[in-house]
Amino acid sequence: MKSFLRGLYIAFLLAFFSGNLWAIERVVIGNWIVQASPGSIEASTSAGSTSFGMYCQSDQCMFYLHDSLRCHPGSRSPILMSGLGNAASLNMQCAQINGVLFQILEPFNTVLDEVRRGGMVSFAVPLQNSSFGVSRFSLNGGFEAVRKALQEAGNAKKVMPKPVAPTPAQPFQPLPGSRLLQDIMI
Repeated sequence: MKSFLRGLYIAFLLAFFSGNLWAIERVVIGNWIVQASPGSIEASTSAGSTSFGMYCQSDQCMFYLHDSLRCHPGSRSPILMSGLGNAASLNMQCAQINGVLFQILEPFNTVLDEVRRGGMVSFAVPLQNSSFGVSRFSLNGGFEAVRKALQEAGNAKKVMPKPVAPTPAQPFQPLPGSRLLQDIMI
């Protein structure tokens, strides 16, 4: 009986700790990290205190810049993106999602195409003092990380449990600048 209880205790500890380890999964691909947690997945890279990546929640994904500057939810501004032999004008919109400020990059497909090209990407963001802040990021492993994040987001959507009791339907609120998983072509 004593060995049975010890075995049961060990099994409980293993189940408890393995569940907590699975709750936040991190995979490094090149200079990028893919991080999955219940309800969201992110593929990102950083340079100093600034990060660039793709965040997926539910069945929506968006590219973002995150830095130490505070933005005001709903504010929009133009930015410049430059990569290997390519440059584009983008829009950036500030949105607060789960208490975190994101500077969402639009259009989604323009950013995805740049990540697909690889190399380096730079963003020039206008600042309030009439100058530009420039951030540069390595895209080494970026496309593979984004692809993995999209696959994981799609897999998570397939295995999401259905609610037991019907809940009142809430209107679908798309995140600004996001794309639905079914609309993203890799």
